[in-house]
Amino acid sequence: MLFIGKLKRLTEKVIGTELPTELTDHYSSIFDPATFTTSGLSVYANAHIYRVFNEKGDVVKEFNKDIVAPVAGLSGFYTTYILDLTEVHLGYGIPIGYFLEVLLISLTVKSGSKQFETLIYPDELKYLESSSPPSNVSTLVKSNVNVLKELGNTYEVIGHLSVAGLQDIAADLLEGLRRFYSSDYEGSIKFFRKVVEGLRNVVKGTDVFEGNRKEFLYEYLSKAYQLISNFGEHAGTRGSLHEARLSRDIALSLSRYLAEYLRLKQGG
Repeated sequence: MLFIGKLKRLTEKVIGTELPTELTDHYSSIFDPATFTTSGLSVYANAHIYRVFNEKGDVVKEFNKDIVAPVAGLSGFYTTYILDLTEVHLGYGIPIGYFLEVLLISLTVKSGSKQFETLIYPDELKYLESSSPPSNVSTLVKSNVNVLKELGNTYEVIGHLSVAGLQDIAADLLEGLRRFYSSDYEGSIKFFRKVVEGLRNVVKGTDVFEGNRKEFLYEYLSKAYQLISNFGEHAGTRGSLHEARLSRDIALSLSRYLAEYLRLKQGG
């Protein structure tokens, strides 16, 4: 779900943005006003922040970061659910009153020793506005919606990576896909290469694979990395649509397999 949120001071200690009511109504089993603030649940959002806009609607920062942020409920005449971005505000100096372009990928719900994750609107893309941004902000974000809709069910792969704890790889995959569907093929190849490199490092540092699978996966990832590095990176080579499509397919298939495999081994 892609939405535009305005950074506000919501309590004395919490700075964040309100979540769209359509989202919280749709996932009412999690966002239940009768129990959310009293049942001891902890809810976290796995999200990607694209751009930051000032009050006039100018792009002031291409943020492009994956984040995990707590979700809080504010009780009043009705319960308002907020994405707590206090750490983002303090860590990156984003002023209160600025607008954020946020892609919400999944929610993690923790209760005692148990936890579960749910993907947000799997296999589809929703665009919602939880604030009243300047018209030029809406125009820019809506143009990004058209690009992101081309991603189709690849959102599920990004969600699986995030849930498996591979947020940096998920962010690189998302950026690679965004560039690919914007026809920036050489730009996308660079991010798909980063994805493969990240997955190779994961395999190298993980001892959950059966038999010789770790060795074979590491060799395959190394060869895939060498191949993608040859697309548009050196004199006499080029990275066109065909190379970008192959790089995309390699990065996606490996990401899907490893994320799902690791979640299975982690009991997710």
